[in-house]
Amino acid sequence: SLIYKLEFVEVNHMYNTLLQLEKDFFKISKITDIIWLNDTLHDDFKEIGSSGLVFNKQDTMKALSSLKSNKEIAIYNFEFLNLKLDCWMVHYVTKDKNEMTYRTSIWLKEDRLKIIFHQATKLNGQHTLNES
Repeated sequence: SLIYKLEFVEVNHMYNTLLQLEKDFFKISKITDIIWLNDTLHDDFKEIGSSGLVFNKQDTMKALSSLKSNKEIAIYNFEFLNLKLDCWMVHYVTKDKNEMTYRTSIWLKEDRLKIIFHQATKLNGQHTLNES
C-alpha cells in the first residue's frame, strides 16, 4: 500500500541519516569543525565513555576538536528505535583494531538532529558482526 511504502522510505531515510551522523563523529573534517560540533551536540549532551568517565558538551568538543586524524573505526550491527516523536535511540558495535565497543546514542530533532546522549561500553568475548 502507499502508506506502507511511504513509511518504509521514511524509516530507511532516518536509518541512513542517523548512521551517517554517527559515522561523522569518526571523521576529522567534521569533529574539528567547531560550528558543526556545536550544532550537532545538544546543549545538555552527556557521554559516558568506555573509561567510565562522564563528559559534557564542552569536554567532548574540546577532546574531539583536538584530534589530528580520522578515527579508523568500523560500524557493525547498526539499529535504531523511534522512542517518541522526534527522538531516536541507536545501538551499534564499533571495532578499532582488536577492541570492540557497544555504543548507544539518543538523538533529538529540534531545528536539526542533535545528539543528547552517548555511551560506549567495551565488549568482551565473541560477537557476530554485520557491517553497517
